[in-house]
Amino acid sequence: MLRVVGAGSIAALAGCAGTDDESNEESAPEPEAVDVSEDATWRTASLTDVTSGEEFRVEDAERPVIVHTFSTGCAVCRSQDREFDALYPNADVEIVDLTIYSNDDPETLRSYANEEGYEWRFGTATDEVTSDLISDFGREVTSSANSPVIVVCPSDGVYRLEKKVDAEHLESILADVCGPADSNGSDDSGDTSNSSDAGNSSDSDDSGDATDSDDSSA
Repeated sequence: MLRVVGAGSIAALAGCAGTDDESNEESAPEPEAVDVSEDATWRTASLTDVTSGEEFRVEDAERPVIVHTFSTGCAVCRSQDREFDALYPNADVEIVDLTIYSNDDPETLRSYANEEGYEWRFGTATDEVTSDLISDFGREVTSSANSPVIVVCPSDGVYRLEKKVDAEHLESILADVCGPADSNGSDDSGDTSNSSDAGNSSDSDDSGDATDSDDSSA
């Protein structure tokens, strides 16, 4: 009887462990494709990076862009930013943190970015940008603790994820939905291949010239 009870307990524990593993896997946020117009205001609006004073537009980026509405006083946002910080040095990606709170003035944003050592873009979402984000992603974008992580691919694919997304998982998602991180490198290698072909063509011409020269001397 004791052996039967013991076996049952072990089986129950094993079942719990399996459930935990499954729940951990299910808890990892997965990307949800969102149908967004190419001329959406939040993509085309001119924004100011408060850390550098530079103006930029999301649509001008030539690599994947992560757009994150947040507030500096939001603990979940700060946690997500720490994951961005782990991702940013190793990934070919732009990150745009847009505050949605009037209390986060440019000086507050600059201080936050500088104190944490963050080097990506920080800006303020205008009323027009916020309204358009709500239209595309829902009112959650105005709730900093619940706002989604938005991924914009150079190919125009747009995805939303529930935060918080850890750096490793986010890097994997970027590769899955936007292509591998070295996709630009592939393009470069393609250009190099063309250059190489051009070089080979040039070599062929040179060799042809040499043959002509030999023939003429003969």
